[in-house]
Amino acid sequence: GADVVCANAGTGGPAGRIEELDYQAWQDCIAVNLHGAFLSCRWAARVMRAQGSGSIVITSSTSGQWGVPYRSPYVAAKWGLVGLTKTLAMELGPVGVRVNAICPGAVEGERMERVLAMEAKASGKDPEALRAHYADGTSLKTWVTEDELADTALFLSSPAARKISGQIIAIDGHTERMV
Repeated sequence: GADVVCANAGTGGPAGRIEELDYQAWQDCIAVNLHGAFLSCRWAARVMRAQGSGSIVITSSTSGQWGVPYRSPYVAAKWGLVGLTKTLAMELGPVGVRVNAICPGAVEGERMERVLAMEAKASGKDPEALRAHYADGTSLKTWVTEDELADTALFLSSPAARKISGQIIAIDGHTERMV
């Protein structure tokens, strides 16, 4: 059996103008972010449906709630995860399986350092200006930590959240704008 499955694999994919993006890079980004979650959820659904219980937590992104220039493959995949979450909550709810998504904002760490460098190159903006811009675009004027994301996933998987399903929960300091 499986009580909890977190579909968390992801990649930032390419950044750039849509007319200049490489199609294979687009496909690779969609494959990791969206198809990877599908494969995880398909396996989890088979196991959890049979046991009549479980919790699936899908990692989307604030980019799955907003548009972001120069990040179209990533944004498209993360929006797709929101739809997947809503649909699976409907499909699996009647058999006792809950499905929710978390939407991290800018998360401190190596991954976002790479994203900043990539976005700076694509936009021609200074990486430090972009870092400040991310924080300034939130009500709490902050980035989030990996532990804050884990805390939310743990809550959603716990008995305390037994009536929470089909929800898209941002952990982002309340994003007011992306760009």
